[in-house]
Amino acid sequence: MYGYVRPAKGELKVREYELFRGVYCGLCHELARRYGFLSRFLVNYDFTFLAMLLADGTGKQTCPRRCPVHPLRPVRCLGSCSSLSTAADMTVVLGWWKIADSAADTAGAKALAWKLAKFALRRAYQKAAARQSAFAHSVEDNLARLHRLEAERCPSVDETADTFALILRSVAEGEPDRDRRRVLEELLYHLGRIVYILDAADDLAEDTRSGAYNPLRYRFDAGEGKLSAEDEHTLRAGLQLSHNALAGAFALLGENDYSGILSNTVYLGLPAAAQAVFAGTWNKPATLQRERRDL
Repeated sequence: MYGYVRPAKGELKVREYELFRGVYCGLCHELARRYGFLSRFLVNYDFTFLAMLLADGTGKQTCPRRCPVHPLRPVRCLGSCSSLSTAADMTVVLGWWKIADSAADTAGAKALAWKLAKFALRRAYQKAAARQSAFAHSVEDNLARLHRLEAERCPSVDETADTFALILRSVAEGEPDRDRRRVLEELLYHLGRIVYILDAADDLAEDTRSGAYNPLRYRFDAGEGKLSAEDEHTLRAGLQLSHNALAGAFALLGENDYSGILSNTVYLGLPAAAQAVFAGTWNKPATLQRERRDL
C-alpha cells in the first residue's frame, strides 16, 4: 500500500520482532484464505499495524506455516482472528481502489497491467466491500472527493490530506466501545494525514517530471520537484502537529500484547520514515517479496 507505518526494526526486542513478523505473515495467510492467492500481493505494513491496533487485550498464538515466499522453511504466523479478518477485508477494499486509481492515471503497458489486476481482484473487492460496507463507502466517497480536488488542482495540503485521513478514521467505526472508538478515530485520522503528506513529499519529484497532480506543487514553490528549506520546515511542522495528536490518542489506549510494537511504530518508526522521505533516502516497498526481505 504505502509502507510508511512500520516499526523501527533495530529497536524491537527479539520477541517483538518475531511477533510482528507473525502478524504480517498471518495477514498474508488471512488474505489468501478469505480472498484467494492473488490478494496476498496486497499485504502491507500499514494494515499489519491496524491489525495489531484493533486487536483485543491479548495476542493470539502463532504457528509454523509455509508460504510461496518461504516454501522450504516454515515461518511462524498468527492464527486467524477477528482483527486479522477485519484488516484483510480493509486491505482488499483500499488496495482495489488504489489499483483502480493507478489504472486510470497511467498509460500504455503499465495501464494494461493495472487494469488486469483490477479485473482479477474485482470479485475479492465485492466480497470485502459487502463485509465492510461502511468502510467501503467511506473509501469510495472520499476518493471521489479527492479526484474532484485533483481536477481543480487544489493547492491546500490540509484539504487533500483530510480525504485520506477520513478513510482511515472510518476503520474505527466497528469498535463497539464508544470511548475507545473516539480515541481510535483521533489516532487514525492523524495517521491518515501523515501517510498522505509523506506520500506526496515522496512522490514530489516524480510528479513534477510527469505533470501529475501533487498538492505540494501548488502549495509551495517546488522547483524541479524540491521544496525550499523554509517550505520543508513549514510542512514538517504540520506533520509534527499531527504526530503529537496521534501520540496523545495512542497514550489513551489500553495495552495489549502488541503494545511494544505499536509504541515503537508511533514514537520511532513514523519519525524515521518522515526523516528518510525528506532526506530522499526512503525506498517504498513495491512488492510482497521486497517487503518480506525488509522483515
